[in-house]
Order: sequence, then C-alpha cells, then structure tokens
Amino acid sequence: MEFSTIGCEDSVEEATTRLQNCDVLIVWGKEDILGVITEDHLNKKGTCGEVCELDVLVDPSLEMREKWNPKFVITTEDGEPVSIVNHQ
Repeated sequence: MEFSTIGCEDSVEEATTRLQNCDVLIVWGKEDILGVITEDHLNKKGTCGEVCELDVLVDPSLEMREKWNPKFVITTEDGEPVSIVNHQ
C-alpha cells in the first residue's frame, strides 16, 4: 500500500488532501505511531488523532499478529515506517 504520514493534531481536511496521493496515512503522536487513516475515516469530525483507526500493530512478532489479528501492520526501520499491510 502507498502511504504517507500525518500528525495527530492535523485536521481531517488536511488528511483528505494528503489521501489524494496515497492509500493510507500513518498518524504520528508526539513520538510514536498512533494509528492510520483511510478514506473511511474522512467523514468523521475532529483531529487526525481523534478519528484514526487504532487497530494497528507496529513491528509485531508473528505470534502477536496471530493473537491480536490487527487491521493494519506497520513495519519500521530506525523508527520510521517503511511498509503497511491491511490484514482485514
């Protein structure tokens, strides 16, 4: 999936603009990845941090993936996201 990033304090309007160029936005909190936004989230009101999908795991082990069965799995290198997979 093509992705970009956005801050948790950014607006849904900003997310709408950025999603024109990718499939999903990875939402950053102050230091950590918080969740993701897809087109399904754009009809909600609030900041990106308030409307994002929280059913994500970042760099999980295979056992964690199987146990939690998240909607999205994000892989990072040196703390930066490099890929995202939709598991639903």
